[in-house]
Amino acid sequence: MRILLVEDDESVAKALEKVLTDEHYTVDVADDGQAGWHLVNIYDYDLVVLDVVLPKLDGLELCQRLRECSYTMPVLLLTALDSRTKKLAGFNAGADDYITKPFELEELLARVRVLLRRVQTMVVSTLEWGQLRLDLNSREVNYGEIYLSLTPKEYGLLELFLRNPSQVFSRGSILDHLWSCSEAPGEDTVTSHIKGLRRKLTAAGAPSDLIKTVYGVGYRLRPAETDETPSAPAPEPEIELVTCRQKTQAALVTLWKSFKPQHLKRVGLLREATQALQTNALTDELKQAATQAAHSLTGALGIFGLKSGSDLARAIEKILRSETPIDLSRQQQLSELVNTLTKNLHQAFNQLEQSNSSLNTPLLVLIDNSIQRLQQLATALQAQDLNVDVAMDEAALGGLRHRINRAQSVLPKSSTRSLDTANEKPSLPDVVLFNVCLADLNKGAWARLSQLINQVPPLPILVSSADGSLTNRVSASQLGSHSFLHSTDISTLLSGVLEVRSHLQQPTNKVLAVDDDPQVLEALRTLLEPKGLQLITLNQPVDFWATLQSSSPDLLLLDMEMPDFSGIELCQAVRQAPVWNQLPIVFFTAHSDADAKIAALRAGANDLVDKSLAESDLFIRLCDQLRRVQLQQTMATLSC
Repeated sequence: MRILLVEDDESVAKALEKVLTDEHYTVDVADDGQAGWHLVNIYDYDLVVLDVVLPKLDGLELCQRLRECSYTMPVLLLTALDSRTKKLAGFNAGADDYITKPFELEELLARVRVLLRRVQTMVVSTLEWGQLRLDLNSREVNYGEIYLSLTPKEYGLLELFLRNPSQVFSRGSILDHLWSCSEAPGEDTVTSHIKGLRRKLTAAGAPSDLIKTVYGVGYRLRPAETDETPSAPAPEPEIELVTCRQKTQAALVTLWKSFKPQHLKRVGLLREATQALQTNALTDELKQAATQAAHSLTGALGIFGLKSGSDLARAIEKILRSETPIDLSRQQQLSELVNTLTKNLHQAFNQLEQSNSSLNTPLLVLIDNSIQRLQQLATALQAQDLNVDVAMDEAALGGLRHRINRAQSVLPKSSTRSLDTANEKPSLPDVVLFNVCLADLNKGAWARLSQLINQVPPLPILVSSADGSLTNRVSASQLGSHSFLHSTDISTLLSGVLEVRSHLQQPTNKVLAVDDDPQVLEALRTLLEPKGLQLITLNQPVDFWATLQSSSPDLLLLDMEMPDFSGIELCQAVRQAPVWNQLPIVFFTAHSDADAKIAALRAGANDLVDKSLAESDLFIRLCDQLRRVQLQQTMATLSC
């Protein structure tokens, strides 16, 4: 489903774009009515989300123009102007629905879903094709009883095929349906995502040609009646992963922090207007600017969950919009409102800056089926003032998973969420001791344990085993990167746990990202900072060496082609300096061909990541490099 969002407030637009994108909608954004009209004439949209107050061409005029030109897609109006007259004007212009700022994001999504259902030929909650089942409400995909973990683009591809099972889609048509105009990737990107989707379907037991290639034309679904592949045996229920919504909320907090200067500038305008009013120096120009600032704050603060601030801004706007002179009583009221709003905003910013966005995930220690050693180690760790949980079975680990999920949600999921409570997280243990024999785990249990450990962000793990055989070590390594202790001595185990935790308690990993495109750097900040990485950005390669020395990053993320100095040249310079010789270097580039990879590796890079990869793939690849360094440090200490 493709949505056009027309909103001139950048902070609101980015927040809504993030929320809608995480619901697997393709979103194009225009910051004025004229740009929105231009996009409507280029792309086919399933829905238009439209602010009323817009530059160049306001929302009501744009909506009316759409209807006059026979565009029938539903239109959802957004505005901070809450009046019956405005609502009637919106409906008279041809709008299908109307929502007043500030609004809850869940309410917006619900209205979007309702409007999109109206234009579909029939209302369905699931799409099925043979043994393939896509649940539109939960966004879950299963083949038989096997759950498929898909990226947003893979999900979008599958939904597109299932909604149009008999239609052949060219790569260009798929790009138009699933990629926004700002992304504009090449057709090879579609091929890459098709391959990834096929690989996951095949792994779940689907035929390799469930998505058929129609040579010279495009792709379509294989006819369902020929799908006779038996379903794989049903696994036991999986441990719940971090939800997409939780990641969205974390990203919204990051956006909120990035727009701090813009919001403070608006509050500054309000203070300036208030002071000018008290000295009879308020000009029409300043009053208009302050009114617009209050109007923008009303919507923006509400979107980001600061309802009290939104209510204050609305009250300020109401006073400034008054056509009658503002008397002394209302001047005093206006001054008090602005002071309270300023205080509230600073409190919200301070709380966010003081809160640690990274999750202090517990260390998971696997004890190979020795309850006695588990109890002894628990006692020793508690004597070190550590909070210890003991898990005797998988059910107990499931409870841990839910606690981590809640802690990773920076904003509460309820309708009363507020940035004022963004740093209130449920308590987590420092160490979790899990009594388990790896050799006795069945395939399903093994997969769930590996899934828990390799969540995003990954859960640190220490494996303690009395069996130090190569077979046992290789089996344990399949759970992910971790330290392995072949010891039954409690003091050795205690030292190992404390050593691993000492590395976990180091400051947040710093990533220096170098790219000449500021938009790429901003996107990286939105993707990585909510997951606990501290991002330092640089879009001028000539300043690279000074920035490298002053920031002392834990990982270097480089674009390949840049002015003045290429990423390859910067990588070679870093590798020639002994102090930086072991610094992990990852290329983040649109050049993913074999020659580019060879050039990067020859220059000394550790990895090369395609910019078309999903955000979780990028984060996992960076974490892999950071964990390797951390693991080397830990193992070097333990071997001393």
